[in-house]
Amino acid sequence: MSKEKRAVISLITDFGLRDPFVGVMKGVILNVNPSATIVDISHEVANHDLQEAAFILYSSYKYFPQDTIHLVVVDPGVGTARRPILVVGDKYRFIAPDNGVLSYIYREEPLKEVVAITSERYFLPSISSTFHGRDIFAPVAGWLSTGIDPLKFGEPVQDYVRLPLPDLVQPDDSTLKGAIIHIDKFGNLITNIDRATFERMMKSGSGRKFVLRVGGEEVVKLKETYAQGKKGELFLLFNSFGLLEITSYMRSAAGLLKLQRGDEVLIKFFP
Repeated sequence: MSKEKRAVISLITDFGLRDPFVGVMKGVILNVNPSATIVDISHEVANHDLQEAAFILYSSYKYFPQDTIHLVVVDPGVGTARRPILVVGDKYRFIAPDNGVLSYIYREEPLKEVVAITSERYFLPSISSTFHGRDIFAPVAGWLSTGIDPLKFGEPVQDYVRLPLPDLVQPDDSTLKGAIIHIDKFGNLITNIDRATFERMMKSGSGRKFVLRVGGEEVVKLKETYAQGKKGELFLLFNSFGLLEITSYMRSAAGLLKLQRGDEVLIKFFP
């Protein structure tokens, strides 16, 4: 006997869990759709950090069931003229402020519609100027999860905001230029260099080696697990999302190198 498919709504915010904001948003969603399944991805995004929220969404959204609604509320412009938007992708839907927090989605996910949310019938009756997560985004997510056509929420737009994401550049057949795009809780420096590109560069020459240069340091060791490294030793590995990271066993690579998101990473390949 088949089970009825339940709507899944994921949440990413910078609200933390000390205050009632996350719980209140869940209550609003469940008032609209009591059968919705709500999944917390993270509420520990650094305050107002759009880049961090964008990366957390990018690294997690594909692991959810098809048709999941991903709701992101990191909203330093709350109460201003910035728009709430609804993005319909090939397999997923996304609701967020139009502030660039969905930039990786625009780059990675085939898009069907980007809708500026304007239909107030799907908002709470009273709209505060400081908590649109409760008053706009949560009820819209709840109503969308009941099967309402996304175009009922507003009008399609093309001028949505994008953040300037760093590109992975190959200036020649022996060089890759990337950047640190995220620093995780352990101080691992995650780059935008993916495994497929790295391995293609390694295989393009006979017996190739490499050196990664970052922050005045050179790193030449690539390992499979964290525990293969020595404490305080800098080395590389491909993380669970297939991205190259600079790490140190039981130490913070970010602390050792004094680096930050956006810093350049250069890899030279040689015979």
